[in-house]
Amino acid sequence: MKFLIAILSASSLVFADTSDEPVVEQVTMLEQPTFTNPTLPETQLTGTIPVLPKHQRSSFLTVGLSFLVPGLGHVYLGDLKTAASLFGSTSALIGTNAFTHDAVSIITASNMWSYGIFAAYRDVRINNGQSGYTYRMPMDSLSDLTTAPFRWSVMKKPEVWGGLLGALTLGTAVSYFAFTDMHINSCSVSSNIFPLAAFSVGVGEESFFRGYLQSYLAERLNPTGAIVLSSLVFGAVHIPNAQGLDEKDRWRYYSFSLPLITSLGGYMGWLTHKNRSLKSSVALHAWYDFTLFLAGTLAAPTAVVGKPQFAYSFEF
Repeated sequence: MKFLIAILSASSLVFADTSDEPVVEQVTMLEQPTFTNPTLPETQLTGTIPVLPKHQRSSFLTVGLSFLVPGLGHVYLGDLKTAASLFGSTSALIGTNAFTHDAVSIITASNMWSYGIFAAYRDVRINNGQSGYTYRMPMDSLSDLTTAPFRWSVMKKPEVWGGLLGALTLGTAVSYFAFTDMHINSCSVSSNIFPLAAFSVGVGEESFFRGYLQSYLAERLNPTGAIVLSSLVFGAVHIPNAQGLDEKDRWRYYSFSLPLITSLGGYMGWLTHKNRSLKSSVALHAWYDFTLFLAGTLAAPTAVVGKPQFAYSFEF
């Protein structure tokens, strides 16, 4: 109703100013509009259409709904277009997996779900005008993140290409010395994953752990504490990767692989905090996993790096 009143007020003033007849001008000056709302600011009565503030939304509820159903948090925000996109794409991927039993589709669906959680937290803050928030979180869009590994402006940064080379070197060293007697088939958990799935993994995991979780923790702790704690959680969720190994090899995975994964998570957390963007960490993460998935697909000739029956054994 206030919006309609403002439009009517503006229209009446426009018509009054453009009138050339003296009688009409006198009537306009003498008349007192009976529809004026005394609570409206003066600027709304001089032809300016008001920009009404959005309702403040609960970030906890927005993110919680997105945890339950992809896009549901955006329904709560009133952004039905984004909600339909997230729900539709995730549902289509899950449906594809039901018919084809293709691991790539279910991996991509889970990563789209993870991105939706980050997007819900990002968009509720935008909806609230960043009011009450102290940490400047990443604001990347889905297109920003999916194209990041292929952008020269991202990959040319020393902390990205240098970090990638360092991560691959450390991963090779840990696998070489810690898993020397493991058979390639039991060691390479990535052998059945299509390499291009790495790019959705990079987007999904970085969106959730560095985009949402790290930003959320930084609001309650501090940037350093947020990087450390989110990296520990990141390492912990990789514990199930060792369930297919025997007891001895599982212990070595916990002793060597998990600390490396956690440390690399911390490095990507630092990248995100430094740049206030997920593009660098997504690019590093995606190309690291792509290398491992490709090595697993090509099997022994590519995966073996020096010792018989040895493979590059883990991804993050």
